[in-house]
Amino acid sequence: MKNSALTLCLLTFTVTRRLTCNLVRSETERPLPSNVDICNRALSVIGTRSSIASMSEASPEAQACTLHFEASCRALLRIAPWSFARATILGALIGAAAGTPENPNGTVPLPLVPVSAANPAGSTPSHIVSWKYEYAWPPDCVRLRQVKYPYEQRPNSSSLVQLWPGMAGASSLYPGGADMTIESRVPYQIALDQDSSGNRIKVILSNVEQALIVYTALVGDPDLWDDEFSEAFVYYLGAHLVGALIGDKQVDKAMLEKASMLATQARAVDGNEQPLSPNHTPDWIRARGGGPIPGMLPCPVDEDA
Repeated sequence: MKNSALTLCLLTFTVTRRLTCNLVRSETERPLPSNVDICNRALSVIGTRSSIASMSEASPEAQACTLHFEASCRALLRIAPWSFARATILGALIGAAAGTPENPNGTVPLPLVPVSAANPAGSTPSHIVSWKYEYAWPPDCVRLRQVKYPYEQRPNSSSLVQLWPGMAGASSLYPGGADMTIESRVPYQIALDQDSSGNRIKVILSNVEQALIVYTALVGDPDLWDDEFSEAFVYYLGAHLVGALIGDKQVDKAMLEKASMLATQARAVDGNEQPLSPNHTPDWIRARGGGPIPGMLPCPVDEDA
């Protein structure tokens, strides 16, 4: 009797182990999603009953997918600070103001002085408000999230660290300094300048030396996407393919509505995977009258944690 029970236990263990190994093996051997796979899923949801084998083939489906894939990806990446697309780099310095450590003698190029409320057209030099540093726009950036101090540099001890800006009925500033772990929002401005050849270039203006640029990168590899983002993208791309391949406005509308719903769900899942930061102003705070503090420098709102 004991031998029978032992044999049954060993048999159960062996079968379970084989099933587990097979499951792990099938997961590891599963082919990674590609742009072609994503396009075929989009073609499927709009009901074309056709597929493509390559993005470069001469079929109308492949041509439509190639035309709309990157633009759709950029648009969907811009709507939220997706964690999988977060990139941080040391800003590439283009120009530094006269008197800074990088440019003590005021040698050109100098940071751009954009026309604004503080710098109206025709301002005299003595009234011009300028930025200290000008950084190059990252080539793969689809959305700028933050400009931050470098890791070894913090505001001095007399500074004030901004905590939940605009929170109604509460102090929005917390005294702190170099020992504080809560980071203040750094003012910056996105602008257009010209390179040495006279071509227009996108730049980032800031007063932070050796600034870190935090941004959403153009992640075109579906293997790096979250599953929920991938599903939302399939329907968003499908909406663009409808006009090129079917021309049915009702289907187009249905695809956009489904994409919007899935994108909202994807944002919720992505947000739950990120730690809550005091730099983030929750929706419930904004709903109670949260807004900019009078007299403070404008800091672009970023949902990034």
